[in-house]
Amino acid sequence: MIDELPRRAALSVAAILLLGTGLSVLRLSDGDAARDSVEALAAHIARQIDAIGRLDGDAAFPAGVAAGPPLRLPATVAGVSYRVEVRAASVTVRAGSVAGAAALQVPVLPFPPGPAEYTSAEIAAKGGAVVAIDVGDGFVVERAACRIDGVPVHRTFVHLPH
Repeated sequence: MIDELPRRAALSVAAILLLGTGLSVLRLSDGDAARDSVEALAAHIARQIDAIGRLDGDAAFPAGVAAGPPLRLPATVAGVSYRVEVRAASVTVRAGSVAGAAALQVPVLPFPPGPAEYTSAEIAAKGGAVVAIDVGDGFVVERAACRIDGVPVHRTFVHLPH
């Protein structure tokens, strides 16, 4: 009987350790799934912005949960609300403590189109901006004609709705 008590204690400790390890592995796999989800959403948004950025004409596409294709976004990612951040060369999605990013192939101007004429210095000064969108809010991806340093071009603008 005395020998059984240490054996039971050792088996109980082993069971607790195995249970703790199993829960840690499950928690890690949930973290991997969340990370995969935000990275996949960031890549999807970047692909759609790049596709719009390759258009030759003028066009504006609303983006968000209530938007239609190609930029309809899910209400949650990995079961939580999220935030989208668009910079000149990348898209980042943040859901809780997890973040995923994707590079843009076609650079964007993270501000609304304004005057039809810009200088390179104006573009450089405004180009460092970040368009931050909470999941309930929408944003616009707009392809518009403008002139930069007197040269007519089409550029992609990402901005909040007016």
